Amino acid sequence: MSSVRAATSPASAAAAAARSAALTRRVAGGSRGAHGRRAPRTATGAVASADASVDVAKVEDAWIAGSLERCASGAGVEALRSDAIASLARARVPNSRVEDYRFTDLAPLIISKPVAADPAAAADVDVATWTLAAADATRVVLVDGAYSPERSDVTGAGKAGVVVSTVSLGASSEVIGKVSAARPGGAGVFAEMNAATASDAVVIDVPAGKAPSSPIHIVQLSTSASTKDGEMSSSAPRVAVHVGEGASVSIVEEFAAAGGVLADGAYWHNGVCELVLEKGAKVTHTMVQAQTRAAVHTRATYLTQAEESEYKLAEINVGGKLGRHDLGVTQLGPRTNTELACFNLAGEGQCLDLHSKVTLDHEEGTTDQVHKCIVSAASGRGVFDGNVQVNRLAQRTDAGQISRNLLLVPKATVNVKPNLQIVADDVVCTHGCTVSDLEEEGLFYLQSRGLSPATARSLLVAGFGLEIVSKVAHDDLKGRVGSLVRASLDRDDVVLVA
Repeated sequence: MSSVRAATSPASAAAAAARSAALTRRVAGGSRGAHGRRAPRTATGAVASADASVDVAKVEDAWIAGSLERCASGAGVEALRSDAIASLARARVPNSRVEDYRFTDLAPLIISKPVAADPAAAADVDVATWTLAAADATRVVLVDGAYSPERSDVTGAGKAGVVVSTVSLGASSEVIGKVSAARPGGAGVFAEMNAATASDAVVIDVPAGKAPSSPIHIVQLSTSASTKDGEMSSSAPRVAVHVGEGASVSIVEEFAAAGGVLADGAYWHNGVCELVLEKGAKVTHTMVQAQTRAAVHTRATYLTQAEESEYKLAEINVGGKLGRHDLGVTQLGPRTNTELACFNLAGEGQCLDLHSKVTLDHEEGTTDQVHKCIVSAASGRGVFDGNVQVNRLAQRTDAGQISRNLLLVPKATVNVKPNLQIVADDVVCTHGCTVSDLEEEGLFYLQSRGLSPATARSLLVAGFGLEIVSKVAHDDLKGRVGSLVRASLDRDDVVLVA
């Protein structure tokens, strides 16, 4: 099996240059206002503003154009690229004036110059740390977004009647680009940049009635080769999953630095995953994000669920200077179930952000979302914006949403906005939010049993995320998650008992 990463052909290089030039010409012609209209200009060409000396819009637009030019690598997924380029020609980099990014500082990304990852950096990558015993023959390894055949083994998937392959190896999927394109308002700038620069896409197709006993394990590793002039290695991995009628599958995704989680390399991982669940399909999805604290991790997960389908997500995030997950779920049929569980641990200098939206349009649908966040340093920040939209025809819906946040030190910050939009009148819907330090009653109870204050506090911190971590089904992965959480807390001087 040959390597997936394709060399940049003269034709594709010329196309990339032309696209970049088109965007650059648009930038030179003037910037757009918040709603796409041209902003007024002074005689010198700067945007008119009482206190602005820099044309911020021009800088942001130039960042998109420059990033596209530098990150283009080979033929990629051509079916996605043209539409993405057209969309990006009208796009602007989000900023704090955009509601969805009001609390998310994109500076770690915007001040950098993303460049395509060096293929040579993948040569010495060792994946032994990220093994999963239950998935020895159903493992897909991506290094900087490129499929690594010598590190992967998907023979078990074929024996179970499941297709696990890549576009570069001839696989095709109607899912690619379908779910993200159908989202109201579009896929978003970073998802569009993924579509424009992705070098390949993983395709998972579970035929109707199939239920493989082994999970599909997708290991996504990033390298951080030394760069100059603010350049940052970047990758754009993409995954497309189709689960047929009555089929079921477990998918485990791990995201990490190829050099190890404690390495301080900077890189940008910009991933997209699209899933389509047909009638009665079931998907259990586990995601563990353990990037370095100098990395930027942007991720979009978009899925649609047909009648009586079931989607369960357990997500743990401990890495990234900036970690942003956009999660969109659309229920397309009645009696559909969605369960979302997320645990974020934000330490020194980290911002971890989950933006989710669940749309219910049919009767007797259920959705349950639990978000937990620990902020363990004064410079850490947690962000949660969860939206559940129950439309008029979604009668007899049961929707629940809760966000619990633990601030361990003074000046730690969390910004939380759980919300329900309910149009139907026959529903059972609840939501809530708590933000606090450890409860004094809990500390007092443990200390009254002879434990020291430090030990009591440590036990309560350790147990806070257990509700989410316990949803991880595989013991070796669960042990890896526990080690990641402990190492992250240790780094911020939060001591846990053995």
